[in-house]
Amino acid sequence: MSKRVLTAVLGIPLLILIVSIGGMALFLAIAVLASIGLWEYAGAIRDDKVSLNAWLLIALGLCMTSSFYFFKEYTLGVLVFSVMILAGRDVLKDNTNISNTAYGVYGLVYATFFLGHLILLEGMEQGSLLIWLVFLICFGTDTFAYFVGIRFGKNRLAPKISPKKSVEGSIGGLVAGIALALAYGFYLNHAYPGGLSIIGYGFIGLVASVVSQIGDLAASMIKRQFGIKDFGNLFPGHGGVLDRFDSIIFASPVVYYMILIMTA
Repeated sequence: MSKRVLTAVLGIPLLILIVSIGGMALFLAIAVLASIGLWEYAGAIRDDKVSLNAWLLIALGLCMTSSFYFFKEYTLGVLVFSVMILAGRDVLKDNTNISNTAYGVYGLVYATFFLGHLILLEGMEQGSLLIWLVFLICFGTDTFAYFVGIRFGKNRLAPKISPKKSVEGSIGGLVAGIALALAYGFYLNHAYPGGLSIIGYGFIGLVASVVSQIGDLAASMIKRQFGIKDFGNLFPGHGGVLDRFDSIIFASPVVYYMILIMTA
């Protein structure tokens, strides 16, 4: 627990600083996190049929992260060409197992394309404030799910994927995610009038909380399949980038597109 607390004490001020500065600082931070995440992912996906080229994934990931910041209208095109490059590599190696390409594409989408939506969020009106909405929902959901699960958890949520997670904890996390989104929406509506309605923020909290828990379980699913405890050890007590940001990775694009639709 002491390692987790120390990581939080050091990490939270750094997170606040990066989000507050925004712009290039946020882009560089996400580029670094995505690159480390891809390195962790490539290291985890190892068996006798799958072997990913971490450096190729990182190079493609950096191209994609750069497209989010410098020319976002071409990001989807970068993703399409990245898929072609990953498939082409296996074709040229005369590889008859599609798993290698499939795992590579999933990792690129998971660790880079999803996470890159934080850059798109910052590009919106009141962008840095919307980034905090993602973190509030995800960290709030995770924290309350943990403590409610410890106190009241009896029914296992996904016993084969994550035996310690409970239905009761999941519901507690969901309630917390909605409550925090409503409270934050109330603050934003009074401090910066003209944005989403409070009900809109609550709906985002509902969907993003559910998706953040799916993201958590999706990361656990990979770790369970390949027999690892954590993806890395960058954050003592928390694991690696993919361990700490698993819920953020899934929730970021959901929050972005929900806001985009609601404000259209």
